[in-house]
Amino acid sequence: MKKSVKIIIGVIVIIAAIIIAVNLNGKNSNGKTNLPEINSSEDLSALIEKIYEQVDLGELMIGTNQVDLTDATSVKSYTGLEDGNNFEYLSVSEPMIGSIPYSLVIGKVKEGVQANDIAKQMSESVDQRKWICVTANDLYATSSGEYVFLVMGGEGSAEIAKSAYDSFKNLARKHRKRI
Repeated sequence: MKKSVKIIIGVIVIIAAIIIAVNLNGKNSNGKTNLPEINSSEDLSALIEKIYEQVDLGELMIGTNQVDLTDATSVKSYTGLEDGNNFEYLSVSEPMIGSIPYSLVIGKVKEGVQANDIAKQMSESVDQRKWICVTANDLYATSSGEYVFLVMGGEGSAEIAKSAYDSFKNLARKHRKRI
């Protein structure tokens, strides 16, 4: 076989592997996420706690709450979205005191809703200056299966935000179901 044909075959194999990896995006062969099954806002809060097991929060005191999806003001404050109509459940984790620019939001979207589209909308519309006197300069948003994840941080919390994002992505990979 000619050397040029071998190179072309190698490139095709690499491209196919990349396409497969991108399309899996944290999903198993059934198209579900690799994260644990979420059947309530409390389950989302428990997932947030699992995320924090891999994050050094330092002195930051975090509170995690379920978001009332019928309260459009709260939904907009946490997600930037006009309402919670696309979500089954939504939980948020933020500092309990002080003006620390940090917010972590995770939600399970309703069946038929594209989680990636919601994560993109959130990243484009969430107010990174919602604390008025401080700004979250770093924002990370992603999706895995039917779950959306957004975290943002600023001075004093930027490393925590990045670490929480990495932890979520790691959990999505680790919970891959073996068939």
